[in-house]
Amino acid sequence: MVAANLILGSSVVYWHALGHIPATTLLGYRILVSLVTLAVAVAVLRRTGALRAAVADRQLLVTHLLAAVLICVNWLTFIWASIHGRVIEASLGYLIAPAVTIAVGMLLVREPVSRLRRAALALCLLGIALLITRSGELDWWVFVTISATWGLYGAVKKLSPADPVTGLTLETSFLAVGVVAVAVLSPYSLALQPPADTSDYVLLALCGLISVIPLWLFSFGAKVITLTVSGFVQYLNPTAQLVIALSVYGQVPSANTFVCFALVWLSLVSLVLEAVLGELRRQPKNPQPATELMKGNHRS
Repeated sequence: MVAANLILGSSVVYWHALGHIPATTLLGYRILVSLVTLAVAVAVLRRTGALRAAVADRQLLVTHLLAAVLICVNWLTFIWASIHGRVIEASLGYLIAPAVTIAVGMLLVREPVSRLRRAALALCLLGIALLITRSGELDWWVFVTISATWGLYGAVKKLSPADPVTGLTLETSFLAVGVVAVAVLSPYSLALQPPADTSDYVLLALCGLISVIPLWLFSFGAKVITLTVSGFVQYLNPTAQLVIALSVYGQVPSANTFVCFALVWLSLVSLVLEAVLGELRRQPKNPQPATELMKGNHRS
């Protein structure tokens, strides 16, 4: 989960390098090349049997169709933000997304949520409200869309019993069908316009790996840790994006935006401290010395 979020956060630089290509065209390539990449992974990892079983499960198909819609909207918004220099908004979106994941865990999955976590979520909501109403330099729809789609995507992936490769293949297949349908029924085209050159095609050929690897890692991590812990780790993604926004893109947020960032980060600090203290309380107060353990093992 850590690796997934660091890769996703840094990928903003990759999409910016392709900024002269329309976001919808980049999305089409991202979907189709990802499907080819996943097809190779299915063959190498021998997941064809699991994929056939998943196709026969109607409930599983509906779950991953929903996940496909969420990730499609998320991808398109993130690509648009990357190529139009709205990286602070993208960073905010992924910063807020864990709050959505935690809220879903609290409301739907019934994961235990303490009073401190409820207060932290309320503080995060206050920060979001202030960002929307008082940060005029930001395109608020970007961070609202990214946070909602990414947070819900994490929750949906937690509910699916499919392994990461099978789940991603189902989602990408749904999206690929959509790309083909739109290309046939509308003027939409994947043809690159000048000044596109060979380097653009080389970069586009890599978008499958850049898309699939972090999502595979994310899917794997989502299955082995709780939604709440997943929410904590996801803050690495917006941190990487914020650093890039300030150092590479030169975006300068207003004082209000910094204050709202501080509010959201304060909620994060509260959640992390609670998790650490809870883990410490669960540890045994008088652990058996290592020498006694060694003696016991020797006698057994």
